[in-house]
Amino acid sequence: MRGSLRDFRCVIDRPMGLREEKKAEQRRAILRTAAALFRKRGYEETRVRDIVERLRISEVTFFNYFPTKDAVIMAFAVEMLEFSIASVKRELERHDCSVPDRIRSLMRQWAKSWDSDPEFHALVAKQSRMMTEAKGILRERSLQLYEQYERLFAEGQKRDEIRTDYKPLHLAEMMEGMLTLIAGNWVSGWWENRSDSLEERFMNAVTVFLEGCSAAKSASSRAFRAQGRSKTAAAKKIRRV
Repeated sequence: MRGSLRDFRCVIDRPMGLREEKKAEQRRAILRTAAALFRKRGYEETRVRDIVERLRISEVTFFNYFPTKDAVIMAFAVEMLEFSIASVKRELERHDCSVPDRIRSLMRQWAKSWDSDPEFHALVAKQSRMMTEAKGILRERSLQLYEQYERLFAEGQKRDEIRTDYKPLHLAEMMEGMLTLIAGNWVSGWWENRSDSLEERFMNAVTVFLEGCSAAKSASSRAFRAQGRSKTAAAKKIRRV
């Protein structure tokens, strides 16, 4: 699942020269101003001219950083994905709790951040199409996120916490697909008369998913399949007789 847009700092701090720092600060200022105007006026009603006037910069300066207004939205979407990638990486570095607990922690964190600013997150998700048609850099970042999830599930399998009869990447895809659908329904207002928080929906889904992913379920599933094969073989033997 995708992360928070609470701030627009770089996910990974890198040493920069004075010129690069000034450019980075100008970029952040454009993003902050655009976000404030999108929240106040809406995306369609906000023009590039409105952003540059508030910042007191020229349109040329704006276009040096973002070729279009849509590129600003794409930058927000990329930051969401980079935040998510960094969050999973941090969980991969932890070894003080189980993988299922780390997954629950990630989901709760993301749900709370989206719940804190639902309209803006919905705007970014809709305008960037990050949940339905991720292309270019969005697809690249999404694949990186899947790689981190895959590593997390693989660790869970090594620790005998996650079932081993499915590939880690397949488990990551199942979880991401489930949560993307829930988030998509939530941001689009699919359930018009429901007031359940995104956190409640996420945690309910993750609880059911992780129960199905448990190593114990894997053992019982193998036993069930073996029993099924035994019954099938017995039935074939009877038919031959």
